[in-house]
Amino acid sequence: MALIEFICKNCGYQTEEIVKSDGNYPNCPKCGVKLTQKLSGKCYTSCAGKSGNSCSGDCSCCGGCKH
Repeated sequence: MALIEFICKNCGYQTEEIVKSDGNYPNCPKCGVKLTQKLSGKCYTSCAGKSGNSCSGDCSCCGGCKH
């Protein structure tokens, strides 16, 4: 079980739900459309020539989080 943030791409409704991580997500209580997992967080990558698996702070190499 996981606590996942969801957003409805139809009406914009947002919620958090505890669900199984099987991809069988609930429907929006407002409009009935299947909710989509809301992705958030920082971009973690290693750019060419840099080592490590954490955010380098250089989003020019990944276009990600704008750290």
